[in-house]
Amino acid sequence: MDITLIIGQLRAYSPTFAGRVAGAAEFKQVSENTNLPVPCCYVVPLDDNPGQAGAQNAVRQDLTDGFAVIVCLSNTVDERGQAAATNLHLIRKELWKALLGWRPTLEYNGITYAGGSLLQLDRAQLWYQFEFDAFMQIGPEDGWEQGALAALPALNTVHINVDVIDPIADKNVKYPGPDGRIEFQTQVNNLNP
Repeated sequence: MDITLIIGQLRAYSPTFAGRVAGAAEFKQVSENTNLPVPCCYVVPLDDNPGQAGAQNAVRQDLTDGFAVIVCLSNTVDERGQAAATNLHLIRKELWKALLGWRPTLEYNGITYAGGSLLQLDRAQLWYQFEFDAFMQIGPEDGWEQGALAALPALNTVHINVDVIDPIADKNVKYPGPDGRIEFQTQVNNLNP
């Protein structure tokens, strides 16, 4: 998933962070190099989990794209983190209002909440991770076959040979089945005008 879409949504609909929303590849980079004033948050991609293939002869597969919103709050008021933890409930509600049901692009269903967990607590900061999922379906347009079919030449004409297998209609055949003689021919032209 393109995390820049999530970042834009949070900047627009999450007033607590006042635009202090950025992206990162992993939490370690964020916690060691944070340069945004608190409160702030970072959007981090998580695993994408595919389901079983839905068909043997076509590309059809469910996919769950996960991402996290890692929130950083000030913990200088109380080392135990009680004050910062109290704010987490309000921030979670704000994140839900900004993200739940929202579709980052048309191929996704609405975003759902997947849970949260404490990442780190020290005298200065509390780091908490809220996890979300977005569901989509991988289809033929995402795979190799769609391009290969598009590269084929256009089908303009179909020539049809008919070998009648009805033993009543063909008195030369003792057992039903094609005898190799073509009784009727036709041609269909201009299939792709």
